[in-house]
Amino acid sequence: MQEKKKREFPDVYALLFIMCVLAMVATWIIPAGTFERVKEGSINKVVAGSFQYVAANPQTPWDMLQAIYQAFVNSSSTIFMIFFCGAAIAMLEESKSLSTAFTVLARKLRGKEAVAMAVIMFSLGLGNSAGVFGNLGIAIVPIGVFLAKAMGGDAFLGFLIIYFGLMSGMSIGFANPGILGLAQTIAELPIFSGTLPRVICCVANITFLFFVTVRYYKTIKKDPTKSLNYEPGMQPYEYMGTVSGETGADSECAALSKRQILVMTVFGLGVIACVTFTIRNSWTTKQISSWFLGLGIVTGIVSGFDMNKIARTFIKGCKPMVFASFMVGFATAVSLVMTDGQVMDTIVNALSMPLNAMGSVLGAGFMVVINALINLLIPSGSGQAAVVMPLMVPLADLSGITRQVAVQAFQFGDGLSNLATPLNGPLMGCLALAGVNFPKYFKWAIKYIFIEIGVAVLVTMGLQLAGWTGL
Repeated sequence: MQEKKKREFPDVYALLFIMCVLAMVATWIIPAGTFERVKEGSINKVVAGSFQYVAANPQTPWDMLQAIYQAFVNSSSTIFMIFFCGAAIAMLEESKSLSTAFTVLARKLRGKEAVAMAVIMFSLGLGNSAGVFGNLGIAIVPIGVFLAKAMGGDAFLGFLIIYFGLMSGMSIGFANPGILGLAQTIAELPIFSGTLPRVICCVANITFLFFVTVRYYKTIKKDPTKSLNYEPGMQPYEYMGTVSGETGADSECAALSKRQILVMTVFGLGVIACVTFTIRNSWTTKQISSWFLGLGIVTGIVSGFDMNKIARTFIKGCKPMVFASFMVGFATAVSLVMTDGQVMDTIVNALSMPLNAMGSVLGAGFMVVINALINLLIPSGSGQAAVVMPLMVPLADLSGITRQVAVQAFQFGDGLSNLATPLNGPLMGCLALAGVNFPKYFKWAIKYIFIEIGVAVLVTMGLQLAGWTGL
């Protein structure tokens, strides 16, 4: 008797391709429509009340395939950043400097792993509340994986420490000019007004995700089969590190050599300099990628490698990044198909309409849900602000919702749902680096995301009930 084939959830690439196909089909079903847009400075603002249906532009399979190609072109700067950052870190690890340093660190912090996680996550979260580390997430997740393994955790723990740390602050950033500042500008509010409630919410969110991370760490230490990196039949040593190191007693005597200390110092100063230039000079992925390319070469030279070994290590470091890089391209393709088919504006307009039938308090809470749904299609915070806020502001005025509350509803919906959408390229790339597919991650994370969004709805309704203007 033939054994019944086990049904499996689609691979993440297959899932994203299916979503591209569904987006293509949607362009044949959903009426095409568009808003008028006006350019104010560098912002393309949607004109509220300007939505109108236009001639259909259904996408064919050939159009969809071209959109996927174009999505890779549009995401090329991020893709190359992933390659170059991966190559630089591979150069560092080729000298065993990173793994040795984290083994020593884990030994010194034995029993204080939660303290180490708190320092890292709160630093990243508070820094990213101002958008400081926005473009560095994918670059430092591999470092987080090394640290997590040195703590006796798995690769997914490294993802949580770094990515959840970054997004805990980004989600409710109280000083992010590219998202909050843009939304408040469109809503004609003073930039960064209403800071105190946002600081409280931001710190509360970082604290919540920190406890989620610590809970996961304790769970997998107690039962390694609960690890998201675990597959049936695997032994713990295949996917988890050990606090004492993989070589047992040898790791107790592990120490950095003078050359390794020099390599770590050069690399560390290079990363700090990159963060500094990113903040002061508003570096984009182009400058960050170029910096890591140079940093990788310098790290190889300081490590004593000849030019052939530097070249081979560079390619070696790029290989594991292919999966993550392609994920970013595919994640961008879905929204591009809908944009090319001119149904994106139709969907956004339809989602905004129910607000007219609600009171101000319920409407404020529903605004969070609407923005979360829209963010599933438009993962870019600044891009969503430019599309959504011109619609939400007049709707808020008509519904009696204060503009500050409307901005906060946008920020909650946009930021918190970033942890739940497969169209978020950085999320998919970081998951790939941690060796966890999106369906497994989503099944684990969804309860925490629902808690965050549920609390955000209640907080937004409370702020509206209090008549919060933030001025």
